[in-house]
Amino acid sequence: MDTSPVILRLHPELDDDQRAVVAHRDGPLLVIAGPGSGKTLCIQLRAVNLLLTGQCLPRELVLCTFGRNAAHRLEQRFLRSARDCGVQGDPSRVSVSTIHSLCHRVLAPHAGAVGLRPGYRLLDEPEQQLLMQQEFDAVLGPDWDTLARRGWREGV
Repeated sequence: MDTSPVILRLHPELDDDQRAVVAHRDGPLLVIAGPGSGKTLCIQLRAVNLLLTGQCLPRELVLCTFGRNAAHRLEQRFLRSARDCGVQGDPSRVSVSTIHSLCHRVLAPHAGAVGLRPGYRLLDEPEQQLLMQQEFDAVLGPDWDTLARRGWREGV
């Protein structure tokens, strides 16, 4: 495991598990950890480490999270860490996004191949809620009232 010395110097608070995440280089890595355990720090530092150790270029790196606010925070924290650690090149070329926008970016050029009409678009949150209200019966079926009263697990 290679971790840039500058990361170790700037982040002495990393525990053994966190250092292992930051240093990981051999393919995908699943990190299961609770709130406040340092997952975002590990993701940002792993990305910085990959750049500092020459494992990839900024344009080859994707950082992905769930919500827009989390993606924005991750991007800001990553850019600050990259600057503080002296990453060469343009770290703003790293793609930071939500899982939804990443999937949209991958899907858009191939929309026709998967049966989507040209010019399709994603619904924003208010549109999603309106669609669910308008199509509630069609989505949940005629037994929605029974499901609401008895719960999903018991069946109809």
